[in-house]
Amino acid sequence: MTKSGKNRLLFVGVGILLVVLAVRSTALQIAGKSAQATVTKVEQAIGQQNDKMEHNYRIAYRFFVNGKDYTGALTRKRVYNATALPNVGGMVTIRYLPSVPAINGGTNEGVLGGLVLVVLGIGLLVLGVKPRKPANQAVAQGDAHADAQS
Repeated sequence: MTKSGKNRLLFVGVGILLVVLAVRSTALQIAGKSAQATVTKVEQAIGQQNDKMEHNYRIAYRFFVNGKDYTGALTRKRVYNATALPNVGGMVTIRYLPSVPAINGGTNEGVLGGLVLVVLGIGLLVLGVKPRKPANQAVAQGDAHADAQS
């Protein structure tokens, strides 16, 4: 596979991922149902993209719907006062899809953020799927056009 083909495949993959995330967050806000979940773990989220000074936290939780146990996690960014975080055993408000409670998340995921992700995702899909003219074909057509004018 050529470098161009790999890039196009990457664009399509990332585009699909962004659209799925956008649909998820928008569905949670529009059709989701609120519930109280029990906090099971609170930890500082330190990864490749952020460092300890950014004060991001991952909050894991558990909730029950129709007698079944579901889990999830949410992220709180730039928490400079750790006492504002919920304690393990405390409660947080979450949203879940009644038809598929395994799809759940925090209440702060906005519809506007989902729309932005959809636009970015569709843009990447178009870039990845859009047919491109090979460079040597464009040059050959340019030479033929120049020959016709001579």
